[in-house]
Amino acid sequence: MLVKQALDILMPALPKRLPLGDSRMPIWIRYTKKILVEEGHSIPNLIHIFLLVVRHSDLFYSCRAQFVPQMVNSLSRLGLPYNTTAENRRLAIELAGLVVSWERQRQNEMKMVADTDGTSQATDELHTSSGADPKRSTDGSATSEDPSKRVKIEPGLQSICVMSPGGASSIPNVETPGSATQPDEEFKPNAAMEEMIINFLIRVTLVIEPKDRETNTMYNQALDLLSQALEVWPNANVKFNYLEKLLSSMPPSQSSDPSTALAQGLDVMNKVLEKQPHLFIRNNINQISQILEPCFKTKMLDAGKSLCSVLKMVFTAFPLDAANTPPDIKLLYQKVNELINKHVSAVTAPQASVEDNSFGSISFVLLVIKTLAKVHKNFVDSYVVVRILQRLARDLGSAVGSYPRQGPRADSDSAATSSRQSADVGSVICNIKSVVELIDETVMLIPDCKRSVTQILNTLLSEKGIDASVLLCILDMIKRWVEDDVSKTGASGMSGSFLTQKDIVAFLNKLSYLDKQQFSSDALEEWDQKYLQLLYGLCADSTKYPLALRQEVSLKVERHFMLGLRARDPEMRRKFFLLYHESLGKNLFSRLQYIIQIQDWEALSDVFWLKQGLDLLLAILVEDKPISLAPNSARVPALLPSDNPGLQHQPLATLEGPEEVASMFDNIVMKHAQFLSATSKLQVADVVIPLRELAHTDANVAYHLWVLVFPIVWVTLLKEEQVALAKPMISLLSKDYHKKQQGHRPNVVQALLEGLQLSHPQPRMPSELIKYIGKTYNAWHLALALLESHVMLFMNDSKCAESLAELYRLLNEEDMRYGLWKKRSITAETRAGLSLVQHGFWQRAQSLFYQAMVKATQGTYNNTVPKAEMCMWEEQWLHCAAQLGQWDALVDFGKSIENYEILLDSLWKLPDWAYLKDHVIPKAQVEETPKLRLVQAYFALHDRNSGGVGDAENIVGKGVDLALEQWWQLPEMSVHARVPLLQQFQQLVEVQESARIHVDIANGNKVSGNAAVGAPGNRYADLKDILETWRLRTPNEWDSMPVWYDMLQWRNEMYNVVIEAFKDFATSNSPLHHLGFRDKAWNVNKLARIARKQELYDVCVQILEKMYGHSTMEVQEAFVKIREQAKAYLEMKGERASGLNLINSTNLEYFPDKIKAEIFRLKGDFHLKLNDTEGANIAYSNAITLFKNLPKGWISWGNYCDMAYQETQDEIWLEYAVSCFLQGIRFGVSNSRSHIARVLYLLSFDTANESVGRVFDKHLEQVPHWVWLSWIPQLLLSLQRTEAPHCKLVLLKIAAVFPQALYYWLRTYLLERRDAVNKSELGRLVLAQRMQQNASGVAGHGGGNLPSETHQGAQVGGASGTHDSGNPHGQESERSTAENNAHPGNDQSMHQSSSTINENTARQNGASLAMSAAGAFDAAKDIMEALRSKHNNLASELEVLLTEIGSRFVTLPEERLLAVVNALLHRCYKYPTATTAEVPQPLKKELSGVCRACFSADAVTKHVEFVKEYKQDFERHLDPESTTTFPATLAELTTRLKKWKNILQSNVEDRFPAVLRLEDESRVLRDFNVVDVEIPGQYFADQEVAPDHTVKLDRVGADVPIVRRHGSSFRRLTLIGSDGSQKHFIVQTSLTPNARSDERILQLFRVINHMFDKHKESRRRHIGIHTPIIIPVWSQVRMVEDDVMYNTFLEVYENHCARNDREADLPISHFKEQLNQAISGQVSAEAIGDLRLQAYSDITKTLVNDSIFSQYMYKTLMSGSHMWAFKKQFAVQLAVSSFMSFMLQIGGRSPNKVLFAKNTGKMFQTDFHPAYDANGMIEFNEPVPFRLTRNMQAFFSQFGVEGLLMSSICSAAQAVISSKQNDHLRYQLAMFFRDELLSWFGRRPLGMPIPPVGGIATLNSAELKDKVNSNVKDVIGRIRGIAPQYFSEEDENIVEPPQSVQRGVNELVEAALSPRNLCMMDPTWHPWF
Repeated sequence: MLVKQALDILMPALPKRLPLGDSRMPIWIRYTKKILVEEGHSIPNLIHIFLLVVRHSDLFYSCRAQFVPQMVNSLSRLGLPYNTTAENRRLAIELAGLVVSWERQRQNEMKMVADTDGTSQATDELHTSSGADPKRSTDGSATSEDPSKRVKIEPGLQSICVMSPGGASSIPNVETPGSATQPDEEFKPNAAMEEMIINFLIRVTLVIEPKDRETNTMYNQALDLLSQALEVWPNANVKFNYLEKLLSSMPPSQSSDPSTALAQGLDVMNKVLEKQPHLFIRNNINQISQILEPCFKTKMLDAGKSLCSVLKMVFTAFPLDAANTPPDIKLLYQKVNELINKHVSAVTAPQASVEDNSFGSISFVLLVIKTLAKVHKNFVDSYVVVRILQRLARDLGSAVGSYPRQGPRADSDSAATSSRQSADVGSVICNIKSVVELIDETVMLIPDCKRSVTQILNTLLSEKGIDASVLLCILDMIKRWVEDDVSKTGASGMSGSFLTQKDIVAFLNKLSYLDKQQFSSDALEEWDQKYLQLLYGLCADSTKYPLALRQEVSLKVERHFMLGLRARDPEMRRKFFLLYHESLGKNLFSRLQYIIQIQDWEALSDVFWLKQGLDLLLAILVEDKPISLAPNSARVPALLPSDNPGLQHQPLATLEGPEEVASMFDNIVMKHAQFLSATSKLQVADVVIPLRELAHTDANVAYHLWVLVFPIVWVTLLKEEQVALAKPMISLLSKDYHKKQQGHRPNVVQALLEGLQLSHPQPRMPSELIKYIGKTYNAWHLALALLESHVMLFMNDSKCAESLAELYRLLNEEDMRYGLWKKRSITAETRAGLSLVQHGFWQRAQSLFYQAMVKATQGTYNNTVPKAEMCMWEEQWLHCAAQLGQWDALVDFGKSIENYEILLDSLWKLPDWAYLKDHVIPKAQVEETPKLRLVQAYFALHDRNSGGVGDAENIVGKGVDLALEQWWQLPEMSVHARVPLLQQFQQLVEVQESARIHVDIANGNKVSGNAAVGAPGNRYADLKDILETWRLRTPNEWDSMPVWYDMLQWRNEMYNVVIEAFKDFATSNSPLHHLGFRDKAWNVNKLARIARKQELYDVCVQILEKMYGHSTMEVQEAFVKIREQAKAYLEMKGERASGLNLINSTNLEYFPDKIKAEIFRLKGDFHLKLNDTEGANIAYSNAITLFKNLPKGWISWGNYCDMAYQETQDEIWLEYAVSCFLQGIRFGVSNSRSHIARVLYLLSFDTANESVGRVFDKHLEQVPHWVWLSWIPQLLLSLQRTEAPHCKLVLLKIAAVFPQALYYWLRTYLLERRDAVNKSELGRLVLAQRMQQNASGVAGHGGGNLPSETHQGAQVGGASGTHDSGNPHGQESERSTAENNAHPGNDQSMHQSSSTINENTARQNGASLAMSAAGAFDAAKDIMEALRSKHNNLASELEVLLTEIGSRFVTLPEERLLAVVNALLHRCYKYPTATTAEVPQPLKKELSGVCRACFSADAVTKHVEFVKEYKQDFERHLDPESTTTFPATLAELTTRLKKWKNILQSNVEDRFPAVLRLEDESRVLRDFNVVDVEIPGQYFADQEVAPDHTVKLDRVGADVPIVRRHGSSFRRLTLIGSDGSQKHFIVQTSLTPNARSDERILQLFRVINHMFDKHKESRRRHIGIHTPIIIPVWSQVRMVEDDVMYNTFLEVYENHCARNDREADLPISHFKEQLNQAISGQVSAEAIGDLRLQAYSDITKTLVNDSIFSQYMYKTLMSGSHMWAFKKQFAVQLAVSSFMSFMLQIGGRSPNKVLFAKNTGKMFQTDFHPAYDANGMIEFNEPVPFRLTRNMQAFFSQFGVEGLLMSSICSAAQAVISSKQNDHLRYQLAMFFRDELLSWFGRRPLGMPIPPVGGIATLNSAELKDKVNSNVKDVIGRIRGIAPQYFSEEDENIVEPPQSVQRGVNELVEAALSPRNLCMMDPTWHPWF
């Protein structure tokens, strides 16, 4: 190894270092030669040198003469001996190769010389001159020497050479004798050498045994070299006698069998034959015939291939018939023929079983036949071929049968190598291919042969799973036949055709039916291509085929299978398509008729075949028309003048910068111009043809295209054409073959249905068909939409409604289904009963349905009730029974009518396994559902005698498959529909786990034969794990009872099994013994608890009494049982005494203290219910004495004390109550937090000697800090009241621990307080001046060292007020927006205008006001300082953030002006003045105020441009002072304002970008390096917040979009969190004083959301209000969380108007004009109502239709299922909003204040807060309770309103008024109104007796408390009015007919929808939309 490396390094350097010098050869060559000669006998040295030569052959080339002789001589020494190593052999081969390649190189050089000199003799001369010396062969062994020495010297020698160039002469010059005659360059080996090399190569190939990879490569290398050598020396003599030796005497030593040698011999023969055929055959013919026989015997395929090529060459060289063929070759022919026949007969003899190597021999024979047939057509008898084919087909059949479907097989060639397997499919396949290729007309003309061949082919084609390659061969053959055949008959006119027309069609049909599933993709491609070319030729090629055949083929094959149209290759498809296209009429009707009626699509039923139909429709478009835009598209003006673009564009304003910039700009413009002109030349074809291609590749594209195109085509048809297509359409939809597409998305049926749904006029389809399609092909929402519209159109078609109800049921949309029934039902019972079912009053509902059924059977209804409704009663009765767990009743019912479904579901819950076994399982004929499988699995496990576990596993597997299938059938988005399936999956999993429990027990018992003595601990681990998991994995508490029963009842069975298994372990292994008991008790208690939670108290008691059934129970579980029973008794009216007895009789000895305390607490509850207050007090105090940390005990006692206080007004009770509440909050934070509201309320109205405050301070330390987080605004507001000191303590704690929860509010509060302080100072001092300058709102800034002062200039504030008659609430907010926007003043004040304060009151109150305001300010300042000192860095970061947001993202003057104009326009619409009258006085005043404010001195300096542009025109048009130009009437003013609005709007939208860049707006925020700031709004969740778990603010998003909504513009900031989340906030400026109310209302909503989560009805419907985060920035600026997808309801309408080119305000103007006479007082009051109604109905008929919103959402959302999901979510949101509107009497819901997210349906209402009258009571004077207008109703459909909306409103009411939440709601509302009224007093409208200057102190506590309480009482009364109350049985029976529990809501919805009420609304409320 080292030697080799050393030489390698040295070699390349030698020629450079040792130049040629004077001698003929370089010295290093001579040395090498010398060593070779001297040391040649030692093989290692020889090898070294030769390796060197081989590796650096080009260096030695010039001197090759020195080495070639040696090389040739050593070959056999190195390469031939059997025992030589592989390396040596390889070296020998490489040496031979080297000689050959050198020779080739020389020949090439000579050629080049010859070409240049033109002397072509040179080569010949060389041939003669190379008579070399015979002594040459002995050269190698001339010298001998000890080899070991030799090795040592060698490196030395080399190094000497390098060091002493002078010494070269001293080394003897060894030369090869005989080589002197020619120069080295022209050296050529002589003939002897050639022969030696060639023969060496032949021998080496025979010696090598190609076993492994290495020898294989060597073998191939030798063969290659052989052929190269023969190329170089074409005339060399090749001897082949080695082979004879090999064959005759196989040396026993050689391990391989003769066949390898044979194969190798044949390979060698091939190589030689390739190069010199005639010569070789003449010399060696005997060897060839000799080799034949053994070849046939060994049947080795490789040998076979080689043999064939040998024979082929022989026969090509000497054809059989040729004259000059020598006789021995003729003999060869005969011999071959005999052999073939012999073997074939052996193989095909019928008795020949598949013995070992028959396959091999077939393959072999075939190979030979195949080869010969190529050379010589009729060599083989055709019968032979047919016989072989039969045999093979038989084999293949058996082989395929025995190989159950493998995947696409390996390529047949590689499969064919192994001949040992008896049924090797690969070789069979290979052989069949060969035979098929041999069959041609010679065979087919013989009738017998033809018959059998056809038969075989038919079987092959119809077999399943036959290899693709075979089929491809058959296809080729048939193609060959058809083409040859036709061409022959065509040419000669003979009837010699062996295929009739019928045959051709039959074959083609067979080929079309092929099952191509097994094909690999390449095979598929090849198949398609070949087959389709053949088919196309047959259909279309008129030159070749007769017409009759063409028609026959195209009708029976192509039309039937449509293979051409589904071809993958577009070119092919186009050709076929043209055939169809040509054959059809060119009008739409005939095309549609073809698609729908004529063509049978069954062959394509597994693909989306409408794409083919689309092609037919789109193909008749006029393709060379230019494309034009739709009339309502948006367009931009042309970039360049259009006449000749690009020639004469004026030089643009010269650009600064170098020349190339200008030319670049020109270039860009030119390019764009070219692009535009190219685009304008587009034609229809340019778009349609690519679209059609796309549709072929992607079914989704095809689907959308069809849905677009079909309605358009349908509309253009004539009436009678539509009628003609209606029936075929229905029959097409009901075809069975669509079933194949059931699992595809999208599928054809969906597309057809959606196309029909969008078509007008709609062909009416049978409703059952629609229902069937909907549920089978996942077209649920299409079917629903169609059926819903059908139900509305055909009111008396009951089938339709039933189909719809059925679809709702399958999708689990119970509310919708009940809504539909309530709309359609005949009897009052149905309506009342269903409303009870919807809200979970099962017992009541059950008796109602029962009464109804009784009445119907007695004939009370005179048979008017339809059958469907009666079935519904029965179904609902059963449903109620299941909810109430009345399994015995259900079983009886099922037995009486033999309803096996009911029996299967109920028997096992009884449990009655015996009846199930004998009567149900054997007989039941019910459809396959997962539920059936479940019950079978339960049964198998229960009946575990015969392999029950295994059976159960199998059954479960089937059940899972069924469930998954159902899962896939459901619509994509619908979570609700999948809930039952998820529950079934859980049951299936639990059955599997149960099986594992059985196995575990069985295995465990095997181990412990000896009664578990010292059993190891880890036994039964599986069982324990599963039982543990079962405890954790339960359904949701709001899931219905049957779900719980299904789950827990089965577990009960399993617990029994466990108890049974371990019953003997009581002493030996007690934990195991108790395991079953413990879990069973837990199980029963859990089920009972859920029943109690769902208010089914009887069920709860019954479960506890019956289900457990053992005498002993664990302590903990025993207690739970008592607790559940007691709590159930507590709620049952007649059972309270028995409950108390139960508790009193309980033996408390075994229980620990905590449980004893809990029992005492329950006892107290009973005493309270039984009005024994004293007993209650004692019981509660006992409970607390026993166990101090019992939160429930504290809370119960606190409630009791609170009650006592309210009755006695004794302060001691008050102290107790607060103390108990705080203790309860301290110990059990999670449930008791809701009591904080109560505590704060009591604190607010504390008694004179501060009893609450004292207790509060005492316990404050122990209460966790985070519970106060959601109360921060209340605490801050309290700072200006008497309880300030206590609240300050809480706030200081929060400031220390949660600074960010407090900072924003605290900072804003401080700013507001400071202004209030300044105000009240000024109130005393500067009143007189104030009177004069009322509008400019100047305020001096005293006190307060806040860093924000510098930025106040940017703020918007100040106000001038005017108060107009009419509805103060509706206008307050809008007026103030107008004014606030109008005054870019420099004052951050609250919005108060003190122009008309009367002075005396001000003087009296001034002092006290200043005091309270200053006190609050100081307190807040202290808290802020504490916060800063503790969190310095954080506070400064927040300050920077807020300052930037507050000052940088305010609106521009144009935007403000636009907002003002918009508000003014609204005022004009609202004014109750006739449009023809002159502009009313207040409005004029307002206008002049606006003009002054917008263009005030301040603005003139700051916004010069703005003032310059607008001031003059604006004042001329709109300033009342410019009397000449001021509009005369209100109508004129309106038009002017509209004009201004349009100007400003287009300016604002055109001039300012839609997205601002953060770096332009605020460098500070862009570079803001945040450390501690969190994303705001994370502390609202009202749960514990760990400060390190909050999401930090990472950065502010780089883009700041501008959001424009109805005239106002906002900047939307994106805050990116450290977890990658994004929150969007819009920055709202110039707020109204009501802004704080928004925050308060959201706070209330958050609390109410918690209540919704706690109640099952609301939780089940996912009811929750969307509560965005609001963050105050400054007193006039805030950030409101915004959704990118938000849209206002009005934008939908405006969008619609813009699309249809209407003016959005048209209805408003119309309405006002209609009312002019009413206003001028000419009409009576009743008539006004009629007038309004008339105007309203005009507008609804002509201007605004009711489908605008539905269409908008249809266009916005992706699919029907998205639409459905949105509709449900939107309904819930609307319901909750409506509930809140009604509950708090919030009006003014004009559509621009309703925001909804288009993707989630979440809803947010702006300005959502109540208004108050002069007495501080909620004021509301709108005729509708909430906004539910025509478009919303149309969107939900009638029964959507009845189903979704009403049930959600009811559930919301039910949740907040439920017994648990009732008190909490009271406290929360009390706090809400406390704050609302406080701040309302702070901003009283003018003209009221109390001064507005921060005048809080004037409202004394008692008055406030009184107002708060009466407001709360009203609200709760309203909720009670609509909540579905549970009427007791006695009261209910009086009412006949029974009433629905939703009647309150029902009345509200009717009021909201009634046109009488709607028309009384303000026109800006858009009642018609």
